[in-house]
Amino acid sequence: MRYSVINRDSDYSFANFRNNLESLFDAMAGANITDSDGKFYQPMSEVRETANEYKVSVQLPGMKKEDINIELNKNTLTISAESKFEDVKDDEKLHYSQIAYGKFHKTIEFAKDIDSEHSTCDYDNGVLKITLKKQEEKKESKKLQIK
Repeated sequence: MRYSVINRDSDYSFANFRNNLESLFDAMAGANITDSDGKFYQPMSEVRETANEYKVSVQLPGMKKEDINIELNKNTLTISAESKFEDVKDDEKLHYSQIAYGKFHKTIEFAKDIDSEHSTCDYDNGVLKITLKKQEEKKESKKLQIK
């Protein structure tokens, strides 16, 4: 088998391509993930499911827990936060920045309603971990006794 070396532009990376593609899909879906300059910001996340709960993890490095908002409504989880750019001081020059700044808003809809009283969240080392207990299914049928 023969292999060739391909020269690539140093500014190009697959991560940038992936981010641009995700931003395009999010923009088409109407997601609210732009800052005031129109830049896209969407943190990495994952959702896992067990028989009794959903586990959501969101990477939010550098965020203060006071700047993170989490809302539960029946079967919908909404997470929003803002990472603010630190102004460059007069005696500084910003050569480059790979840090993402901006507002984001993520809504996840689950197949089952969530028991908000028994759900928990934790924020440690820049990772938000939310454990959502599934609501017990109510039995629709009930046996009635004749009086």
